[in-house]
Amino acid sequence: MLAVTEKQENLDNTTRVANQSSKSGFSYKRLSWLLVILLIISTVAGYFYLIRDQGPVTLKIASGPYRSDSYELMKEVADVISRHSEELMIEVVPSKDSSNNISLLNQGVVDLATIRSDTPVVSNVRMVADLFSDYFQLIARGESLIYTPNDLIGKKVAIANFGTDEFRSFWVLGDHYDLPINGIKWRTMSFENAKDALLSGEVDAVFTVRSLRDRVLLNLFEDAELKKFPLRFISLDQAEAISIKRPFLQVGHLPKGTFSGKAPTPRTHTITTTVQCVLVTRDDLDDGLIRELTRILFENRLDLIIRFALASAIQPPKIDEGLAIPLHEGSEQYFNRDQPSFLQENAEPIALLITIAAMLFSALLALRSRFVSTQKDRMDSYNYLLLDIAERGNKTSDLDEIKILKTSLFDTLEKVVRALDTDEVTEEGFQTFSFLWESVRVMLVEREKEISN
Repeated sequence: MLAVTEKQENLDNTTRVANQSSKSGFSYKRLSWLLVILLIISTVAGYFYLIRDQGPVTLKIASGPYRSDSYELMKEVADVISRHSEELMIEVVPSKDSSNNISLLNQGVVDLATIRSDTPVVSNVRMVADLFSDYFQLIARGESLIYTPNDLIGKKVAIANFGTDEFRSFWVLGDHYDLPINGIKWRTMSFENAKDALLSGEVDAVFTVRSLRDRVLLNLFEDAELKKFPLRFISLDQAEAISIKRPFLQVGHLPKGTFSGKAPTPRTHTITTTVQCVLVTRDDLDDGLIRELTRILFENRLDLIIRFALASAIQPPKIDEGLAIPLHEGSEQYFNRDQPSFLQENAEPIALLITIAAMLFSALLALRSRFVSTQKDRMDSYNYLLLDIAERGNKTSDLDEIKILKTSLFDTLEKVVRALDTDEVTEEGFQTFSFLWESVRVMLVEREKEISN
């Protein structure tokens, strides 16, 4: 009798622990659902915060010297962007040269910059687009005896100011043609002053690096034609050799009559060296903004060309030929917009994977349904045992049989608790079982008292 009582107490404790575990699991589920709801609300609120109307973002571009080709082009780009974009504005910042532009870019003073392709850059600089070509131009007075770069020895030559890109470019030629630094009477000055000095006879030749549509350059040939003052373009006939030594420089050609058709200047098809002017930015600039900038550059070319003829030279970087400066992710997204997406390229294998996944999911649902059904059948068998014990208890008048039934009742509870721990039955099924078990236990206790009396 004492053993039965101890067993009953142990099973009662087990029942209380199981019920507490069930309640704890229910509370944990409620907390989990609450956290999921809070996460969804936070995500939706964050999304609407991010897409709220913040107005256009202004990007600063270091464009090179005031009224230079790159400056004038960027001013036109800024105007076109202001009319065609609701999310982007451009502020053009005049600067000294390409090296200065890179410094401003790295310091975060500006967001984009126009530079020559031979300008040293750091690893965080990214390409946006090729803008136009600047041509190495060596122009001599018609009566001078300058026909080749080597003829500059002993002559008065105007070159760009110290430290500028053009100044360094002249000595690239000097290095290739082995021109003695003291053998040339070179003078540094701005190209505007060099133009006047050439026409007045103060110098025999000028050297510059600029586009073929540069305003000051065109003025030089217009003034020379009005004054009937012949000018001679000097061919850089070793341009291909120069490009081998310095890969950032390319070979260019000046068609006959590029600047004047009446008295053709140049007189013949002329070979020279070119360097590309490019638009760059930092790699941390937002992809969407750079994509928008790139889109407007290439989808509004006609508008730009009408305003500034040099805009016709804007083109995508030649990715197939390899890039010295990596392409920005935003520009790459725009240039690859017509290429099939990953989903389009892999539609068939993805469809197959989805089909297989759907089949596996269906199989898992079937297995789960079968598993749940098995749990229910097992729980039903335990409930039938309780009903059988209750029926036998109602029919018997023997105290010994009542005790046997009570022992069987507690054995059944122990089996069900173990089954709950091993997931052979569900918590919901156990709740139903526990109510029925308690009812049968009370009935047996009362039946025992009736028989005893």
